[in-house]
This record gives sequence, C-alpha cells and structure tokens, in this order.
Amino acid sequence: MPRAYWLYPQEKKLASHIVLLQPSATEFARVMDAVRDAAPGDYDMEILNRLYGDSALVLPHRPYALLTREYFREPWNHSHYLGSDREQWDPVAVYSEAKYLHFSDWPMPKPWLPADEELRLQVQPKCYVNDGGVESCAERELWNGWRNEFKERRKRVCGTGT
Repeated sequence: MPRAYWLYPQEKKLASHIVLLQPSATEFARVMDAVRDAAPGDYDMEILNRLYGDSALVLPHRPYALLTREYFREPWNHSHYLGSDREQWDPVAVYSEAKYLHFSDWPMPKPWLPADEELRLQVQPKCYVNDGGVESCAERELWNGWRNEFKERRKRVCGTGT
C-alpha cells in the first residue's frame, strides 16, 4: 500500500485506494471480521491500517496513487506528492506519469453521482499566474476533463451519465 502522502509526515498512514496483496483464506477471514466489527466511522483505510499499518510494505505513491485533490493545491505546495520541495510542479507531466487517479474532491461528489453544476464551478481548481506572468488554468482544465471523460465513458459503457 502507498502512504497517504497528503497526511504525511504528521500521520504515517497507508492509503487504501491501491493495495497489492496475495490473499489467503486466513487473512480474508481476518479482514472480514474487522469489517464486521468496524465502528460507524471506520472506512477501509482505517481498517487496513489497523490490520497492516505496521507490517505492510510501502509502495511508492508516485506514480501509483495520485489524488485529484492534488490539483487544488497552489503550484508551490506539492512537496508531499512530489517528494521534494525542489522539484517544479508540472500538472500535465504529473498526470502523464500517473498510473492511478483517485477522485477525491470533497465537497464535490464522486463523478458517478449527480453533481450540481453551480457547485462544480464554485469548487473547481483555480487558475494561477506563472513565473512568466501568464495565467495558467492547466489544473482546472485537467480536473474538468477527468470528470467529463468519466461521464462520457460511463454513458458508452452503461448507457447513462449518472
């Protein structure tokens, strides 16, 4: 499992949106018991951290676990994802190298749920003026593109956009 890079180093938790495992009947039963006994606010990430947080190997989050929420940060505030405060943020390059994109855009619902257009316009990523004095909306364009692409694919596959 990769680290929950957006929480690190304050919280050293593993993220559950990508997990590589070799299941056994014993471990499956252990996970199912933990799910059954979970408190109302316990989600998959909490359960898996309780079970494997001290024993799982850590996969690199980059390029295997990119949250769409990363595209809401200011261009100078991506050191948690990049792994360095020296690397320049390039939203297109980061997306191009990503293997898995996880929709995490609260308060926007997941793209497979109905969403209010006014809310989308209100919460979409901001545009920024780059070092050359030119406005860049790359984060906004990518983010809106992902949501639109998801809806279009869903229409083709499922026959519905919601």
